[in-house]
Amino acid sequence: MREQTVAGVSLEGLEATVIGHSEIVGKPIAFLLMAEGATVTVCHHLTREVALHTRRADAVFVAVGKAGLIKGEMLKPGAVVIDIGINQVETESGATRVVGDCDYDSCRSVVGWITPVPGGVGPVTVAVLMRNTLVAANRLKERYIEQFSNHL
Repeated sequence: MREQTVAGVSLEGLEATVIGHSEIVGKPIAFLLMAEGATVTVCHHLTREVALHTRRADAVFVAVGKAGLIKGEMLKPGAVVIDIGINQVETESGATRVVGDCDYDSCRSVVGWITPVPGGVGPVTVAVLMRNTLVAANRLKERYIEQFSNHL
């Protein structure tokens, strides 16, 4: 069996913190990490001191929808940060731009690896969705062929 990694770091024995416990993102990430042998802490809106958990984590997964929630001083030096948040914020000029849940500049100076927003997790999500669509279409095609051949 192939060893699972995130940004080149083995998941087995990894200390991971997942910030956000939604049914769509946070919980599935936590369960997937645990299935690969990571020790997982899940933080949510009632967690008192998120930084206590993020400072000891080898990897932090953030998916809460709060722009700039995670700052560099909250992270373990050299950690891997996967920013899944997508937020629209207004710039000083009145334009809007997309940012993640992490304050990218302060985090980037501390961690070993961080996904940018935009351009990090989003394109991977689209690629996996496309792959899964093709797999489903092929399965459906095979089912129709099998059904057709049984009636001949």
